[in-house]
Amino acid sequence: MFAGGLILAATLIFFSIWLFRSEQLGWPNDVYDDPADELYLRRRSRSRKRVNALFFVCGLLVLAATLATPEHRVFWIGCWMSAMVVLCTIVALAALDIVRTMLHHRHRLDRMRKERS
Repeated sequence: MFAGGLILAATLIFFSIWLFRSEQLGWPNDVYDDPADELYLRRRSRSRKRVNALFFVCGLLVLAATLATPEHRVFWIGCWMSAMVVLCTIVALAALDIVRTMLHHRHRLDRMRKERS
């Protein structure tokens, strides 16, 4: 259990750092050269920074729960429950990001069709 907790905590922490770094460098197939995309990119960047921070916090919570001694059962349960809530929040924020991206691409395609007509 101890080794599994350490592995999970390290995975979440390093995953959050990797995602944050990838967001800064940009993704390989992202092409947003239209000035109208600027607002979407700002919102997406802000949202993804929050998600990366939540992954990092979740990793810290798992690490704290892993290092808790058996005498601190309430702390252990609190850390694991908080980690679960944070992960559910990340899933909800990811769903909102999907909707935002779909709407942005729909509006972008509509603009391109109107420009061609």
